Amino acid sequence: MSIASADHVKELRDRTGAGMMDCKAALQATNGNIEQAIDFLRKKGMASAAKRAGREAKEGLITSRVNGKKAVLVETNCETDFVARTDDFKNLTGMAMDEVLAGGESALGSEKLNARIAELSGKIGEKMLVRRAKLAETKDGVFFTYIHSNNKLGVLVEIVAPKSASNPALEELGKNIAMQIAASNPISLTRAEVPSIIVEREKAVFREEVKGKPENILEKIVQGKLDKFYQTQCLLEQPFIKDDKMSVQKLLDDASKKLGETVKIQSFVRFQLGEAIAA
Repeated sequence: MSIASADHVKELRDRTGAGMMDCKAALQATNGNIEQAIDFLRKKGMASAAKRAGREAKEGLITSRVNGKKAVLVETNCETDFVARTDDFKNLTGMAMDEVLAGGESALGSEKLNARIAELSGKIGEKMLVRRAKLAETKDGVFFTYIHSNNKLGVLVEIVAPKSASNPALEELGKNIAMQIAASNPISLTRAEVPSIIVEREKAVFREEVKGKPENILEKIVQGKLDKFYQTQCLLEQPFIKDDKMSVQKLLDDASKKLGETVKIQSFVRFQLGEAIAA
């Protein structure tokens, strides 16, 4: 029986997903030993990865998972949308979420995950990477997520309302807040949390816009423009997307009255595929 018989080739293809010619070559190089052939193909994938390193991986998926008091948001990249929609790539994102939930954000560099990326990249022929992840943990909060239908935008938000954790009204609120963040892309929760460098840059622009105005009113005009900036960029001050006559803070206040306890947003994170990552 040939060391690269049809049965051996089929078994190796079924186990690795590699192409027929690659499987034949691997079996010939390892004298028909299936396990060694699998390692041969994995090593080949790792070697080929160096050639793909300079290519751009702009497509991919944003995925999320909530596991009790932990939640994760992950961005995984590849070169084409076609590959992003394959089961192999989706399973890779699932593995990435498993690794981060178990070992933290540093698990993106785990040997297990990198080996799978190299193996899958070698099989498919595209550059792949798990670009970033956010792991969140809570004591008293509840996590809510929103993933846009194209899987290129995702949100993870933590809301604290200890007595109402299983209340359907809180669930509805959580979904609305997650959609709000997805649609409006706030910089921060409150104006106090806006980085000072951004505030100073906006002030400089506003001062240039009103240059020539009397000094005694110039700063009032600048402050008025800054207030409007905060109302568009700070989550609690933004108009609610489903009713722009109320702010997100008013939405929380109404929910607090309805649930009989203070409801607050503790934290949030928003990932959009390919966006620049803040230093």
